[in-house]
Amino acid sequence: MITKETIDAIALSLMFPNRLALVKQLYEKTGSATVVFDNADCLGDLVADLNAKSFSIEKEQIAHFRGLAEEEAEYAEKHKIECIEIGSPSYPIRLREVCDTAPIVLFFKGNANLNSHHIISIVGTRDATAYGRDMTEVLVGELARKVPDVLIVSGLAYGTDINAHRASLTNGLATVGVLAHGLNTIYPSAHRNVAAKMLQSGGLLTEFITKTRIEPYNFLRRNRIIAGLAEATIVVESKEKGGAMATARFANEFSLEVLAFPGRANDEKSKGCNRLIADNRAAMITSADDLIKAVGWDLPDLETTALPSLFDCVLSDEESRVYACLAEEPKHLSVLIEETGLEVSMLMSVLGELDFKGLARSLPGAKWRKTTVV
Repeated sequence: MITKETIDAIALSLMFPNRLALVKQLYEKTGSATVVFDNADCLGDLVADLNAKSFSIEKEQIAHFRGLAEEEAEYAEKHKIECIEIGSPSYPIRLREVCDTAPIVLFFKGNANLNSHHIISIVGTRDATAYGRDMTEVLVGELARKVPDVLIVSGLAYGTDINAHRASLTNGLATVGVLAHGLNTIYPSAHRNVAAKMLQSGGLLTEFITKTRIEPYNFLRRNRIIAGLAEATIVVESKEKGGAMATARFANEFSLEVLAFPGRANDEKSKGCNRLIADNRAAMITSADDLIKAVGWDLPDLETTALPSLFDCVLSDEESRVYACLAEEPKHLSVLIEETGLEVSMLMSVLGELDFKGLARSLPGAKWRKTTVV
């Protein structure tokens, strides 16, 4: 059962959504949201440096926001969502220590340990290229063999985020998606199936209550959590501006490791990574070994056999037929239609399934290629 203290912590966070640093300081100095509310008339006596003129709590406010918090607590209990207060042992310790604006309550659904010994964040462009997808898959695959307890964090967005989550699930790694909205919905909706699998091996985390409107600012705000959860943030592909660069900036501010895959000098989608490396705001990474060395993980010798996939890769007759026609060299869709004898709609559906399973990749010009040997 959710306690009164948790309800008050939710209410306090709702009351001052744009004064997160002050709320965190207030909570930490008093040790309790309930104490804050019970002493709303004399907070200056509890916190000597608090400017009462710029920060005050009215009794009417408390009643209103407690009502909203009680509704949220009821929803959380009904849907088995954990409300994690900042003083709880299950609250992400690193986030609490490095981030001045860490939320005093997080909402989590899943089974991951948010204080796992090995945690990394993988971020990048929402319009990933074949190079970016391959780098993500290779990195995660290598980590699965070398650091099988690693937790992969990302933002469940299009592109690099979803590629990282899918690669984690395929390789048997736990993965957590940090959301920019409440746990009553999944955005984008196309990622619902992946999100459902993550609940069985990882989870979904947010600072936002249910019914929170999906606003662009919330995505920037959630990036500090993606950075603060992890020992290192890896930028796979990024333009010079964007969410991935913001996450890297947060990690820099938190004095956490930032690593980036280099790209071609004229590639717009790698300019951000190249700039991070050139400005010494990120170390260059080309493999899992680079990451392991950068963060100083002392790992035992492990077998190099791949871990079993959550996707069993049992292919249907149509999938087997299409996969047999694919090659490492890209083939045009018209060639595949001729070789497989399938209708265009059926072929595209099968290729989509193979793509999801990590067995095929689409390329510009209506071309497809094989990525994994079954």
